Amino acid sequence: MEFSVLGPLEVHAGNTLVDLGSGKLRFLLAALLCRANTTVSTLRLTEALWWGNPPRTAAKNLQVNVHYLRKALLSPGDGPRVLSRPGGYLLATAPEEVDLARFEALAAEGAAAARRGEPEQADRLFRRALALWRGRPFDGMERSPLVQQESVRLAERRLAVAEMAIDVRLGLGQHVEALADLDALVQAHPYRERLRAQQMIALYRTGRQVEALMVFDAVRRLLAEELGLQPGAVLQRIQQAVIEGRGEVALPGLGGRPQPAQIRGSTCQLPPGLADFVGRREAAARLREILHPEEDGPAQRPADWTLAVVSGPGGAGKSTLLNSVARAVEDHYSGGLLYLDLRRPDGSPRDAADALGGLLRATGLPREEVPEALADRIRLYRERLHGRRILVLLDNALDEAQIRPLLPTTGSCATLVTSCSRLSGLTGAQLVEIGGFSPEEGIELLGRIAGRGRVAADPDSADRILRACGFLPLAVRIAGARLAARPHWSLARLADLLDGPRCLDELSVGDLDLRTCLARSHYGARPDDLRLTALLGTLPAVGFTLNQAADLLDLGPRQADDLLDRLCDRRLVVRDQPGYGAAARYRVPPVVGRFAVEQGPDAGTPGPRVSLAGLVHDLSGR
Repeated sequence: MEFSVLGPLEVHAGNTLVDLGSGKLRFLLAALLCRANTTVSTLRLTEALWWGNPPRTAAKNLQVNVHYLRKALLSPGDGPRVLSRPGGYLLATAPEEVDLARFEALAAEGAAAARRGEPEQADRLFRRALALWRGRPFDGMERSPLVQQESVRLAERRLAVAEMAIDVRLGLGQHVEALADLDALVQAHPYRERLRAQQMIALYRTGRQVEALMVFDAVRRLLAEELGLQPGAVLQRIQQAVIEGRGEVALPGLGGRPQPAQIRGSTCQLPPGLADFVGRREAAARLREILHPEEDGPAQRPADWTLAVVSGPGGAGKSTLLNSVARAVEDHYSGGLLYLDLRRPDGSPRDAADALGGLLRATGLPREEVPEALADRIRLYRERLHGRRILVLLDNALDEAQIRPLLPTTGSCATLVTSCSRLSGLTGAQLVEIGGFSPEEGIELLGRIAGRGRVAADPDSADRILRACGFLPLAVRIAGARLAARPHWSLARLADLLDGPRCLDELSVGDLDLRTCLARSHYGARPDDLRLTALLGTLPAVGFTLNQAADLLDLGPRQADDLLDRLCDRRLVVRDQPGYGAAARYRVPPVVGRFAVEQGPDAGTPGPRVSLAGLVHDLSGR
């Protein structure tokens, strides 16, 4: 059986097209294919089928639709495809049966071939991957917000692979063929600066210098008139090179011929950036100052290396800030960027050997040449970075011990780390802390996603939404996406839902889920800390004092102060008003408090005061 989603949804059993009709079965199958071989919750499936307005009989109707989908997908000699699982259903497929899985496999092989310095093989693999596309993913099914979001994500993934494929073609000298593809891509994505840069390079290398400069002028005017922005550093550098008539004009990491050991691609290793990035101006400016000083000399850089740490609570946008800053300073790092997420999908930390293996392969080292022993991996990693100007990006670090083996030891490199912890044990690290949005930043992001006029029309409900979200950028983004997907909802309706006990259920849309983010951020948190956080969450949401916390927990001021310091360090409690002792004010963000309550059946139950005081005493001695 073959499932095709890279275009209109189709299923073939042999040479026969399976008739799915035009109703609920198609949306049900699409929702299951979005997470093939993974359990999809009944809540998510209900959302996909009824778009936020399920009937009272939704649960029964879902079972009926699953029954009919099983029958439609049944083929001789084959078992059932749709399997019941606790809390939902799973669609069982083999990788070769889904065009999306084949596309991802071919794209990954193409990227690996490019890193190994095998451009001809990479070109063939990228062509095969892109040839699988028949149009817009899940075309014609835009009514379902869940399917629509997956369609947007896949379209972005296709564009990223197309950009990598064009990089390879330019490196092979296939400039005329690349221009034919670029013309269509630029027309469809006029704000995409990397496509414009590739177009300028291809034109210049085919002797069309004036047209290359016309491309720059066109994008400059477009960005200025539509967004009030100037072209980025890479485009400006290419423009200057074209004006000067230099013999070789290339993107960072893209020369006339790919080099086998070259660290390729700059930002191609980064996750996609956000077009609606909001706020963080001071933090971004400080990071740019650390990572891209005006001059490169002993006075501007530490003696050994540059190390910056972005610290903040889960959902504060640390990874987004890292992504934005890396793109802003990439032109300064001629050796390229190395990016690695230090957490697995379940939130557990990658060990040093696994992380080093990923970083070594990203430098172009074939998998079979990565040594087994940890000490050998550390040595080889530092040797390969020695003397190169490379920015190493380590996302979602757990603690100092995880980071130390991954630090370059050459002054030409810099490292940018994100973590919920401040990583105070890293000698020489320059700390940049971020927290929740300001009210103005929250309103700006909510308005960009849900509609400025809609948000401005009900400022009280908008403020309630932001407070329920704890002003966390991820939560605000999800809230805005839910409103955008439901134009018939009032802001007051969403605010009421977020004020309820199921607020974390409501802060989920597509693959963005605040509960998952908090679980990753607080992976390994002590149950006792979460219980204490849940208790403190019963204090006034606008903030509480040290004395109020001490009274609730039956503690002395010194014990309560120590406890609150620890919970603040672990990003479970926020210190809103600086100061010491009674002068400070604290709060538990509503979403964090609800998360803490969910972690245990008695998390929000105080119990006897004496046993709680004993618990705090025990914790303070650890």
